[in-house]
This record gives sequence, structure tokens and C-alpha cells, in this order.
Amino acid sequence: MSSADAPTSRDEQLAALLAAPPPRTVPGELQRAGYRQAASLGLMIFGLIFGGFGLAMGMVFFPWNFYRDWQLSAGSTLTAPGRVTNVGSTKLSINKRRVMSYDFTFRSAAGADEHGTCYTTGQQWSRNAAVTVRYLPADPTVCRIEGARLSEANGPAGLFMLVFPGMGAGLVAWSVISRRRIRNLLEQGTVGEAVVTAVEQTYTRVNKQYVFKITLQRTDAPDAGALSLRSYQPAAISFARDRMASKQPVFVLYDPANPKRVLLPETL
Repeated sequence: MSSADAPTSRDEQLAALLAAPPPRTVPGELQRAGYRQAASLGLMIFGLIFGGFGLAMGMVFFPWNFYRDWQLSAGSTLTAPGRVTNVGSTKLSINKRRVMSYDFTFRSAAGADEHGTCYTTGQQWSRNAAVTVRYLPADPTVCRIEGARLSEANGPAGLFMLVFPGMGAGLVAWSVISRRRIRNLLEQGTVGEAVVTAVEQTYTRVNKQYVFKITLQRTDAPDAGALSLRSYQPAAISFARDRMASKQPVFVLYDPANPKRVLLPETL
């Protein structure tokens, strides 16, 4: 088809798309309309910002020496008398209390002089204070003063900071995946005809709007299983309700391998 003969109206573009065998070339207007039924770019941007902020906070509050602390708590350890050689104040505060750092020395069972650094929230020792040091006999460099920790952040609680970048990454991933699924349905989806048998409100909300489950039964293959999709788009939900009331068939683009991946092309 020459550019002069190419369909220009939305209905003409849609009819040409449904008549074409996969893989189809999707007009930009229809592809953009399809993306509007996927997770929005706003959600992706929010995920990037939320995840970036969470990552920055995680870099500060993550307990980087959590594993070594766990080794000293769960493994076979020894203790030795030690002495604080320096007390410093870090830039981190937890519950409005400054995190303090302590350099210390001790002598291991092997007779070697060892040194290390550990942390507490709020000051507990002064310079030259006598302390008890716990260490790994196989590796005395893994050591801390009893009652202190090896990370500036507050132990396992700092692992919770992983939730925020994880949530941000999840939002971005969902946005990318949902848009890719729409594109794949437009390019590769099987064309069918179906009737809407149910439009049911779920308990899920997106952008303060309820998500509805739309169930369809194919009329071109009555013995085939039901198809279903979920949408919070008012136009798509209204279209499905109208067609269910009138019992007028609708066109569908679906993935034969997954009956929950369905697009109503007439709502584009």
C-alpha cells in the first residue's frame, strides 16, 4: 500500500491493523492509544524518583557489615581485653542521636596486636576506656567492642531500606512490562471475536480508580476457554458494559498462550 493509499482515520487504521497478519506494523496513533491503557509514564517517572531516593537513603542507612556482625553473633568467637584509642562522631544520626565511631586495639590469642573500628548510637565509651573485644579466632580483623556494631547503620533494621529502591524498581519494571505487552498484542496478538459476559469491580485501585475484571467468551470458537482482562480505564469499562448490555460482539487481540493477556482494540 502506498503512502497515498494508507488509511488515515482511526477506524481505517484499526480495520487495516486487524486485517493484517502478524507481525503487524502498528500506526503510531494506535500504538500511543494502546500505551495509554498500560501503566502510565507518570508511574514510571514516580518509580524512578521513588527508587532513586530510596537508593540514596539505602546507601546511607544500609548495614554494610551486617554479615560480619552476624558472624560475631552466631559463630565461634573469642573475647579479649582491649582499649579505645579514638572516639569520633559520624555524620549519621538515628532517632536524633549521633552515631559514634570507636577505634580500638586488643591482643588476640595468637599474641598479635590487632585493631578495629566499631559504632554505637550515642556515645558509650571515652578514649582510653578499657573494653571487652569479641573477635573471630580464624580472622581477628573481624572484631568489635562488646555492645557495639560494625556498621554505622543500626543492624538488621537497616535492611528495611532495601524495600524502597525495590518498590521503585518494581514500579518501573511494571510500567515497562505492561507497555511491552500492549505492543506485543498489537503486533503479534491473535484476532478474535467475543461477547462480554461479565464486568466485575475488584478491590484493587490504580490512580484512585477501581480496577474492573472484564470476562469475554469467544464467538468464533465457542468451545475455547474464557478470556479476561483487567482495566481501570473508564472508557474501556464503559465500552465493555455497553457491549454486554447489547450482547454485541467485540473484537479482541489476545495471546493464545495466556488468556489473561487481552486487548479490546475498539477502545483504542
